[in-house]
Amino acid sequence: MQLIDLFPHLTVKPAPGKPSLISGLSQDSRQIQPGWLFAALPGNKQDGHAYLEEALSRGATAVLSEKKTLSLPAGVIHIHAADSQKAFIEACAKFWRGRPQMAVAVTGTNGKTSVADYLHQLWDIAGWQSAALGTMGLRCAVAFPGSELRGLTGNLTTPPPEKFFAIMDMLGKAGVGRLAFEASSHGISQQRFSGLAVHIAVFTNLGRDHLDYHGSMEEYFASKARLFEENLLAGGIAIINIDDEWGQKLAVRLQDRQLAILTFGRAKTADFRIHLLQPESFGQLLEVTYQGERFSCPLALAGDFQATNALAAGIAAHASGLSLPCSLGRLAQLKPVAGRMQPVFGHPAGARVVIDYAHTADALAAALTALRSETPGQLQVLFGCGGERDIGKRALMGKAAARLADRVIITDDNPRGEDPAAIRAEIKKACKNAEEITPRDAAIQKAVAGLASQDTLLIAGKGHETVQMIGTETLPFDDAVVARNAIAALPARRSA
Repeated sequence: MQLIDLFPHLTVKPAPGKPSLISGLSQDSRQIQPGWLFAALPGNKQDGHAYLEEALSRGATAVLSEKKTLSLPAGVIHIHAADSQKAFIEACAKFWRGRPQMAVAVTGTNGKTSVADYLHQLWDIAGWQSAALGTMGLRCAVAFPGSELRGLTGNLTTPPPEKFFAIMDMLGKAGVGRLAFEASSHGISQQRFSGLAVHIAVFTNLGRDHLDYHGSMEEYFASKARLFEENLLAGGIAIINIDDEWGQKLAVRLQDRQLAILTFGRAKTADFRIHLLQPESFGQLLEVTYQGERFSCPLALAGDFQATNALAAGIAAHASGLSLPCSLGRLAQLKPVAGRMQPVFGHPAGARVVIDYAHTADALAAALTALRSETPGQLQVLFGCGGERDIGKRALMGKAAARLADRVIITDDNPRGEDPAAIRAEIKKACKNAEEITPRDAAIQKAVAGLASQDTLLIAGKGHETVQMIGTETLPFDDAVVARNAIAALPARRSA
């Protein structure tokens, strides 16, 4: 593609005798190939200009930068932009033009992955080609060649713009009609998907998280609200949980926008009002009314919050074109999402072991509350907190654990460059009686071995993750695998 087509508002001057064609673009110098554009973007922790030399050595033929002058080899085109990040995102949206016909964005502190996955499941049940994109990568029934997916999905909830729009292009060209994607506060504030038409936006809840980035709850909320104010198309549909106080504020804030607003929750004013959430042998029974009609929805899911996530997905499925009998009526067919209240079976004593991604105080409290009603014996929890992230939530998570669990085990999560002992100490300030056991695999093994027949152990914080970040190393680690191995080893240990 011609550079002038990607940056029409900028002056692009190709070198004499050199075509201004570009065959790819990236802000990651490690991804650059011959004929590509390198975006030297400023960042919170790193400046892209520091990697300019590497990008050039890999064959970059154009550089986008906010600096007015750069020392570049002959033949390399310099594109100056006052806002290089905005210019780069706009260029990505133009370079990769393919799109699914409908995009549904899901935002909130907790529940994004579950809602997006449940919505994808409902579309799939209906026979519609669809995909879900987010923390767990790309889930799609279409079998893409490995070469197309390689490097596009990672561990970011909302991928960087070059990967995001490359995925959009791939899905659009494959005929995937509907996409549900997780819109993180970072992704929204950095406008990673600006240029994508969002038809439906879902708000799940807002709790303390990412304040190391946003600074305050008000700024955190403002970043979430931008999805509805800037990305959601005029005439689009906003689906909002008004049991959440921030959801109530969002619904009021959007009153003057040309949007259809659908609310849900236990509140009497909710459009989709929850009347009953009742534990059953198969999971739980959800009963909800909409416009005077009552729907009874059996769910094979654990936890009130997962019922709420399922309802949000059902509403989004209806808003996307499914009839209510085909959306709410098919919630019974939903399967649990990996790492979200995921049971690990086989404990010889009959104890219950559950893996959940809960990594905020609100999510941890919700998971423990859900499990408390189903636990005749001791309710135990094992968790840690990530390093180089919002330190304020550590004591809050400790407080929630101390209040709701009978036994608390503090271990390491992803300490990254922080001292793991210091992180554990921050948590323990709010739960003095907690045990500290490290490393994480030893903690899981000891916790599993100590369970009695009617006990429940919640292993929280990492969920679906398959690595642990310690210092500068990224090591293989999967809570579910460690728990299964610990359970498998129990009979031999007990007979010894």
